[in-house]
Amino acid sequence: MSSAEQAVLDANSRFYQALSDQDLEAMEAIWLPTEWAQCIHPGWTILHGWRAIRESWAGIFRSPAKLTVAIDDIHVRVAGDVAWVTCTERISALSTNQLDTSLAQATNVFVALAGNWRLVVHHGSAVALAEPGAWTADSESVH
Repeated sequence: MSSAEQAVLDANSRFYQALSDQDLEAMEAIWLPTEWAQCIHPGWTILHGWRAIRESWAGIFRSPAKLTVAIDDIHVRVAGDVAWVTCTERISALSTNQLDTSLAQATNVFVALAGNWRLVVHHGSAVALAEPGAWTADSESVH
């Protein structure tokens, strides 16, 4: 693994740590505060610009539920000053007397700026919880 790939993975880890810690200040340090940043939370429409993205995180973090997001199946690619990470998010939300869990596939796009990798796109898509092998190559699907 190259040093650039490791640096991107470290930035990606800081993103998920900020999410699990519900830490808006840490989230602000990861995102590039630009009008062309974009975010799609699972089940949401696209958010354009850092101001809208920041407000979405603030609202999520105000929830009384304790979020935990663990990631696996992590893949990283670096192409010059742009990099992307794909992963599976295992999301848990614990409220007073209920634990909700879900899966999402995520793509996180980073740009290198002044020696730091900053997040500019987060796209999370919900994944149906299905038994392994439930969908096969000949299953009907919509693309």
